[in-house]
Amino acid sequence: MTKERGVKREEWADLARNLDWTLSYVEDKEVFPPEMSGSPWLPQTAWAGWDEPYRTTYPEYVATQYEKELSLAAVREALGGVDDFKKLPRTWLDALKLHAATLPLAEFAAVIGNLRAARFGRHSAWRTTATFGALDELRHTQIPLGVMHGLVRWDEQFDWTHRFYHSDNWVAIAARHMMDELLLGANAVEFAIGTNFVFETGFTNLQFVALSSLAHDVGDRLFEAMVSSIQSDEARHAQIGGPVLATVALHDKPYAQYLLDKWFWRSWMLFAIVTGFAMDYLTPLAHRRQSFKEFVEEWILDQFLRSAAEYGLARPWYWETFIAALDHYHHMVYASAYTYRASVWFNFVVPGPDERAWLREKYPTSWDAFDPVWDRISDRWRASDPGNDLAVHGTSIVAFCDLCQIVLCGGTPARNTAEVIERGGRKYVFCSAPCRWIFEREPDRYEAHKGVVTRVLTGEMPANLIALLRRSFGLTQDSWGKDAFRGEYPWLKRESR
Repeated sequence: MTKERGVKREEWADLARNLDWTLSYVEDKEVFPPEMSGSPWLPQTAWAGWDEPYRTTYPEYVATQYEKELSLAAVREALGGVDDFKKLPRTWLDALKLHAATLPLAEFAAVIGNLRAARFGRHSAWRTTATFGALDELRHTQIPLGVMHGLVRWDEQFDWTHRFYHSDNWVAIAARHMMDELLLGANAVEFAIGTNFVFETGFTNLQFVALSSLAHDVGDRLFEAMVSSIQSDEARHAQIGGPVLATVALHDKPYAQYLLDKWFWRSWMLFAIVTGFAMDYLTPLAHRRQSFKEFVEEWILDQFLRSAAEYGLARPWYWETFIAALDHYHHMVYASAYTYRASVWFNFVVPGPDERAWLREKYPTSWDAFDPVWDRISDRWRASDPGNDLAVHGTSIVAFCDLCQIVLCGGTPARNTAEVIERGGRKYVFCSAPCRWIFEREPDRYEAHKGVVTRVLTGEMPANLIALLRRSFGLTQDSWGKDAFRGEYPWLKRESR
């Protein structure tokens, strides 16, 4: 067809997006079973108004992605060598290792979630957009795997970009517990609300926008280009969630509110670690623009509440608990993870006087409670030989939440918020009231899961710490986490011997 005789986009795009038809020889529920499509199960007419603002067509999608790939490949060719990474601050490299391990294979699981929506979503335009989403997520898997693979021979810890979710490391257990439910086990409706609306609209800005900005300041132009390229995809298929949430809220508002509350809390717990560590501890002080709390306030609080209100939904019932956690939670987990740093695959840093002054300025109502923790850790380093990492390290196995599977770090150093219930003759411990609430809403979904402590008590994992690191967590002395400076800080005066 010649250009002169061609049909304009606006004349065919809507027709191509609306390809649903009336089924004549089977029932709708046979084609879109509730178990896969989700609840509330509604007649096809209820989904007729589904729409998303991007309205991307396949030719447009291919052309845009092609340009993105060319641009990213050029940056990778120019700045993706080992020597380029060797120039970066060592703590920034640990932020990369944390990011690179927790997200790429989760993105691969999101391919499955999107493909489920591409088959069982209740509107043809939803299914088409989810198909693009599946292609996006495959790309988001491949990019960091390719970038980090070239660094493995230089630093074995980068191998965890691929190994992480295949291990029984305690962080992997926690992340997999969430990602499997959200990305592999959720039906099309829960996936759209939990992933596309809450996770991607509400939280990926933290990781991709915040870290892109920090990467620019640090001088890591490849990582900046990589996450910016990924975020432009996320912004498009994040638009799936709103129209789905609007329809569910119209017909079953309590269920819509539950999914919103559940996945906001679970997403917060993950990003408080992945982004909170990077922003407040692992980015060199000279390159920090905002605190983690400030970025959450700017990019999540107003936007999320405004978006929820558009669909007639309230803020989560635990909102005050969440606001309080902004001042404490990631600091609590970081101090715990530093103490048990050999149990992970990246290194940590002790905040020095200047870093602690900055943290006190950013967290004026809470930081005084954390100063004594770092005083004790600093004192232990002063009394130890430089480089003797295990001399300043925890030795017992810590307890984990039976919902989120993260260390019991809720609350403050003075008051932990752990809660306990008994069910079927077994006690379950939770880090917080929201985690307990999610468990009690869907106990059949969670009660059979085995955390680290349960596996140790049943003999599935060894109780000895070194054996646990080697045999169960898949770590070696070369790959397990250490103090990034081996305890040798210019501000830390060692005791005279």
